[in-house]
Amino acid sequence: MITKKEFNEIKHTVTWQGKEISLSTGKFAPHSEWAVTITFWETSLLVTAIMEKDPDESRDYMPLAIDFRESWYAAWKIGWWRFNKREWRPSDEAVLYCRLTDRPLRPMFPKGMVNDTVITISPLSLDGEISPWELSIIGSSAALLMAGIPFEGPVWACRIWYVDGEYIVHMTDSVAKNATLDLHLAGKKWSINMIEAWANECDPEILKEAMKRWQVIIDEICDIQSAFLEQLTITQQEPTKNIYSDEMFTQAKEIMGDKLAKLQEVGEDKKQFDAVYAELARELGEALKEEVANDDSPWSNSKVSWCFFALVKYHLREHFLKTGVRVDWRSAEDIRQIYCEINAIPRSHGTWFFWRWDTQVLSFLTLGWPSDAQLLDNMEFHGEEKRFIHHYKMPPFWNNEARMIRWTNRRETWHWRLAEKALLPMIPSKDKFPYTIRLVSEVLGSGWSTSMASVCGSTLAMLSWWVPMKAPVSWIAMWMMSNKEKQVILTDIKWTEDFIGDMDFKLTGTSNWITAIQMDTKLQGIEVDKLCEMVDRSNSWRQEILDYMLKTIDKPAEKLSPHAPSIKVYKIKPDQVRSVIGPGWSVIKKIIEELWGQEAVSIDFEDDGTVYIGAKDQAVWDKARSIIENILRVPEKWFKTEWKVTRTEAYGIFVEIKWGNVWLVHVKNLGEGFIEDASTLFKVWDTMAVEVMGMDKGKLQLKKA
Repeated sequence: MITKKEFNEIKHTVTWQGKEISLSTGKFAPHSEWAVTITFWETSLLVTAIMEKDPDESRDYMPLAIDFRESWYAAWKIGWWRFNKREWRPSDEAVLYCRLTDRPLRPMFPKGMVNDTVITISPLSLDGEISPWELSIIGSSAALLMAGIPFEGPVWACRIWYVDGEYIVHMTDSVAKNATLDLHLAGKKWSINMIEAWANECDPEILKEAMKRWQVIIDEICDIQSAFLEQLTITQQEPTKNIYSDEMFTQAKEIMGDKLAKLQEVGEDKKQFDAVYAELARELGEALKEEVANDDSPWSNSKVSWCFFALVKYHLREHFLKTGVRVDWRSAEDIRQIYCEINAIPRSHGTWFFWRWDTQVLSFLTLGWPSDAQLLDNMEFHGEEKRFIHHYKMPPFWNNEARMIRWTNRRETWHWRLAEKALLPMIPSKDKFPYTIRLVSEVLGSGWSTSMASVCGSTLAMLSWWVPMKAPVSWIAMWMMSNKEKQVILTDIKWTEDFIGDMDFKLTGTSNWITAIQMDTKLQGIEVDKLCEMVDRSNSWRQEILDYMLKTIDKPAEKLSPHAPSIKVYKIKPDQVRSVIGPGWSVIKKIIEELWGQEAVSIDFEDDGTVYIGAKDQAVWDKARSIIENILRVPEKWFKTEWKVTRTEAYGIFVEIKWGNVWLVHVKNLGEGFIEDASTLFKVWDTMAVEVMGMDKGKLQLKKA
């Protein structure tokens, strides 16, 4: 006899921001160490965290993997592709969720841990209002703590909007459409360790106030995870660490002595810095060779490598904090040299070459018809039109790497979305500039902050060919360095400084407003007051870069590139759109054929009767408008002409009066007396002399002339 399966589900539910949020375990995924189901309103995710027990001990990094697995069923969809209904490669949104979850979690693991740790996030249900973004971070934090994986949590995440003068704290996506600020934050009590924000001409004071309000919220809601975890019996796991000892560090410091000063001598030359770094590392390895070779010694080559890295980091940090001089001899507030050139490539719709010391970005602008807009279709979006697109490419030669170019990687996806988000608020509306805009930033060399260089390059590429931006956008990349005595904020981070700093803070905007922010840190958190100080300090630095950019071009060009399409707009009545389109787009197709093909002309419509006509020259545009107006012109009463017969029926003859518009000449109006079968009088493709009798309920009344 079959009996009912019994299980022990542990669940903790609270009401937060007027909606229930719950954490539960014990029901799903019984073979994983622990699995947590997090549900907020009707969005639900299953999150598991697994740590490898027998890792490769020679590693010198923490192998953390976040795997957000899209599930079309969670959004009640089968899938868009006709020939395959399985989930395929991750969408851009899924890639971004993985990156966003990684950033606030990674600093919370113990130093030297080398265990593979994999967090799998499986959407079970999406309600279209609560984003899985924040829930992925919260669920991952809970799963790690439940599994007993060493982790300094709990970490919580939430979203704050500023809409119509009010701060709104909850996670419904529909609110964001009219927001001045859409701010995502994550962290633990008393500190923030991740910021991701989009802003529509946001005052810096609004941003600072939002961060302060978030800190109050985070200090309260972290207790939700703690209350859930208190119900569980958790066995703490012991991590495998591969880390140098204090003894090794002291000995390495003595061996190197003043030799590390050579790293300052190379200044801004990346290749030379790498060469000196490699030579000093080899020298330290030779000096400790006997210690490593000793069978009884806990030392290893990987520990020596890690120790040398830490020694260089310590040396460069202390050198700056004592002298105020950076690796490339700049002070804390100096911005590197910049070179700008517009229209560097022939036959483009617009280009801009940006060179900031050894960072090079070449930005390309391409303008297209309204019909070229991208339609989004994935787990969360269906049929949404995207008319501003920014893409970012970073081929291996940027860092002199010998490997093939493959699919777009997560880093590229992350950077193109950041630049796109920064520029989007300044893109003109469709009624003012009806083009589809695509920007591509090609990274030709990286000395860091390539995403920020893409923002500047894309701004000037658009200005160089008549895209009427609301205002030009610039950026600033900042970071912080600290020891026990002081904290220093620096600007314009470069490659030799990224690994020695404590955080990375990017802010984009116009002269007056903020458009995007991104912050992550190697620390477990940054105080809100310090972040507010960085916002204040960023304004003058960002303006300095913008002023230099605008020396190249300070306003949109007066005309489009001769190679770009020309689009003009005019209005018809909404109820006339169907007549111009025709059944199955038949009329539009005939117009385009008449005007020499799709590449010569494009005709698009809005439901409100807006018509977008794109053409290569004025003559084609004039002819397209003339044809449309002729289609919509109602023949006057008693107007006579000859029209083509398209169909014959017993009750009458159908004639095409113009461009696919077909009307009936009823059998009673054929002028032949009683006719049993009108189809015997004409054949398809014959012509018939027809006279307009008038209109009746919107339909032409015709008779044979």
